Amino acid sequence: MKELKFTATHEQTKELEGLAYWIADYNYISEKYGQEDPEIKRTEKTINLVFDNLDRLGVPFWVQNTVIAFSENWRRYKEIYMSDYLKTKNIITA
Repeated sequence: MKELKFTATHEQTKELEGLAYWIADYNYISEKYGQEDPEIKRTEKTINLVFDNLDRLGVPFWVQNTVIAFSENWRRYKEIYMSDYLKTKNIITA
């Protein structure tokens, strides 16, 4: 099986960082205030815009999914540099 590798441009990196932030924020709000909090809907809309930008920039789905998996745990997002985590998954950011 071929090993997956990806090197992100500066623009792709910024969008991936945005995705991580909004996913962590979504999970924080959901945990602290519940799914009925009005901020959840705004956060979902922003996440969808970031997905559109990542698709436009040609970021593979597996890279997007890796960032989501990392940032769903908002505590880990606050404690670990995302770029360090992504290196363990063969994703290099600018």
